[in-house]
Amino acid sequence: MLNYIKAECFKTFNRVYTRNTLLIFALLAALVNVVFFMAFRSNPADSQELIRTSLSVIVPMLLIMVYMVLIMIDIVFSEEYKYKTFKNTLSFGFTRTQVYFGKLAVSIIVTAVISLITLFVYLATLFLLLGFPEDMNLIGLVFNRIAAAIPLYIGALCLCNACAFIIPNSTAFSFVYMGFLIVPYLLFYALTLLNPAFMPLFSTALVTPFYTAIMGLDISVANMGNMMAVGFKVESIDSIANAALLPATSVAYCLILGLAYAVIATLIGLAVYRRREIR
Repeated sequence: MLNYIKAECFKTFNRVYTRNTLLIFALLAALVNVVFFMAFRSNPADSQELIRTSLSVIVPMLLIMVYMVLIMIDIVFSEEYKYKTFKNTLSFGFTRTQVYFGKLAVSIIVTAVISLITLFVYLATLFLLLGFPEDMNLIGLVFNRIAAAIPLYIGALCLCNACAFIIPNSTAFSFVYMGFLIVPYLLFYALTLLNPAFMPLFSTALVTPFYTAIMGLDISVANMGNMMAVGFKVESIDSIANAALLPATSVAYCLILGLAYAVIATLIGLAVYRRREIR
């Protein structure tokens, strides 16, 4: 399987799709800090506040990556569906289990590389254009949130990977994956507002911990605007900038939920794929 993973990585990282995606992500990351730099030039006295805000922006933006997982999975799968080469891969002697976990491994590698480079570009442009924060603990706080989000990304990748194997159509599996993210979250959120007894159910939605644990928002009607979008509001950024490291319970919650999604999605996806007819 290691040879399969190496071959898939070589093929994937040499695709124009991959390079263009990385370029777009890096440019968008740099653009955010260019905007902050323009604000800094107009009012240099607020430099530290702008630096704090720019660093804090990373935290709510972590949620966007759960949806961007679709792009990462599509990078790995699109050519297989376009040229119908899955059957050729199996004919070379690879088992369906090897192909399944091989694709998942490549998806995780692609996501990690693109995410790390994007984060590096963001921080590099921030420090070059605006400088370093006086309170360096804020950097540790941001990385604390990023670390807590990693298990959730693994769960999302496993869920999207399962959708891609079960549904052999990029558009169709994209809608199904988005449905798994959005529908339970909205439904359970509405039920929780009606009756707090539904809170444990709401906590099982994959995107919930980004709001409740990582961004620290309370579930209430007053926060509905934040929790229906990305949580990107001035008051949310201020609360993140003045927050502390996540408690162990929050980190454990993110870890358990992410791994639960990973295990369940992988078991279901692999079971269905091993029985599905490959054309």
